[in-house]
Amino acid sequence: MQLLLLSVALLLSSAYVTRGYEDTTLEDDDFAEFEQFDSDDDVTVTDFGEEEKELPVHKNVPKDQFETNSDIEDEILVEDEDNEFEHFQDPEEFEGFQDSTPRSSEQPKITISKVPITVRPRWDAYWLEGILCCALAAYALAYAVGRAKNTSIAVNFLKLHKPLLEDNFTLVGETGADVVSTGDDRGWRREAEHVFTMWCSGRVCCEGMLLTLKLIKRQDLVHVLLGVVRPSPDTLMIRVELGKDDCDPFVFCVGQKKIATRLAKEMQDLSVFCPERRAGDKHGLPNSMNVLSECAEATGALLDARVCGALAQYHKHIQYIHISDRYSGPKQMEETATTKPPDTERVLLASFALGPDGGGEELRPLLLLMFYLLDKIKRLRLSKEALAKCEKRRQKVAEAWLRGAHAARQEQAAQRREEKRKQEKERILAEDDPEKQRRWELKEQKRQQKRKTPKMKQLKVKAL
Repeated sequence: MQLLLLSVALLLSSAYVTRGYEDTTLEDDDFAEFEQFDSDDDVTVTDFGEEEKELPVHKNVPKDQFETNSDIEDEILVEDEDNEFEHFQDPEEFEGFQDSTPRSSEQPKITISKVPITVRPRWDAYWLEGILCCALAAYALAYAVGRAKNTSIAVNFLKLHKPLLEDNFTLVGETGADVVSTGDDRGWRREAEHVFTMWCSGRVCCEGMLLTLKLIKRQDLVHVLLGVVRPSPDTLMIRVELGKDDCDPFVFCVGQKKIATRLAKEMQDLSVFCPERRAGDKHGLPNSMNVLSECAEATGALLDARVCGALAQYHKHIQYIHISDRYSGPKQMEETATTKPPDTERVLLASFALGPDGGGEELRPLLLLMFYLLDKIKRLRLSKEALAKCEKRRQKVAEAWLRGAHAARQEQAAQRREEKRKQEKERILAEDDPEKQRRWELKEQKRQQKRKTPKMKQLKVKAL
């Protein structure tokens, strides 16, 4: 109980003591203590401007003197705040600085031009758009008309010549969704808007025949305009695949001069086996045609009176007729020389130029000529001397090709070795081992000397 009374007495005495030391000048609000801190800060700022010295302790300072001293300090503090920006008012601080022009109280005048309102649009301002729209409309119209024209030519060909094809082949035409026909299921397969193909099979003397109708690009306005400058006819290309026993080994071609010259330069078999080109009048053909043949006996057997008569009568529509047992397509470039021999086929190729109506009655005799040539090639047999010459010539070509392939392989191997040696040299030079680099250089010098020294053959002589 005594301890409790003693603790209460201590609390009361501490409260009275703290209240006696409390500043009565401060207002009774929440921010009073912060104002006291501000006043202390002001006093410290003024104190730093003077020299450090001990301040005398004054006792019993009157209240009036305290108030006068505080007023003087406030005035000094205010003067210091004003002097902080005094250099902005000094004219010497801004020498050479151009003063801004004084603003006038008058408002700027804005002039609004009167634009006349056009009720009707000016169509002359859209001449470029009009030209483009007309060009697009013309292109779309040409596409629709040209596509319809090419389709009508293909349908007309079926109407005229499909009965003849059906008489010679068991299966004629293609089936599918995109097929152009005259009403039945089979007909042309549309490969493009101007290209139609049809496969025929089921006939002796051949394995099948592919007809390709390559027409003018009438659906393309640009090609139509170019065709006015350089006209080109519609063409029918025929490819007949011959069997192994259906043709003796020979190469033959007859065609127009320009086309025959181009084929002799581009086709691999003609450039190798038929280097000589003969005029057509030497075989009873028009002067506008040339003959390329490997074997004179085969030429005399093929160009009989019936064939020569058909070629002379329809030579304007015949572009070329090519028969070969070593057909491999266009000639291979030297840059793309391969080590594998090209695949060869036994084929009969023909190209006919169609008339303005797209293959009318003038095409029927040419199709009959193709069927006659197929039967004649099947019956044609060369003599032993001519067959031996053809086989010998093919053997020489095969040997020459093997030598060329061997040289190409050697060149490729040399390139690989050189590339490997180059990589090894780069690897040796990249290492920081001079002894290894010196050994590699000695090895390379020995290899170069060995290549330069001629090879000597040693002959062993037996003692008598």
